[in-house]
Amino acid sequence: MCTEDKHQTLASSAGLGSITVCGCGTLSLHVGGVSVRMDLKAFVQTAEMFRIAIANLEDQARNLQPTTAKAPSMLTH
Repeated sequence: MCTEDKHQTLASSAGLGSITVCGCGTLSLHVGGVSVRMDLKAFVQTAEMFRIAIANLEDQARNLQPTTAKAPSMLTH
């Protein structure tokens, strides 16, 4: 665990949390009252895992949307 007090905020979202990096290179994901500290490799893997999850959620949302019904043809009855 790092003992440095130098932290740089890389990203933040009001009411949600932030991502910080320590002078030693440790990245911290802060969400609510939970903080997860990880090295760069684990952080990149976590970011990729989130990207995949978002893509899967978008696919699921698309599959739940009703398909548009075709208008009846005026040439057939």
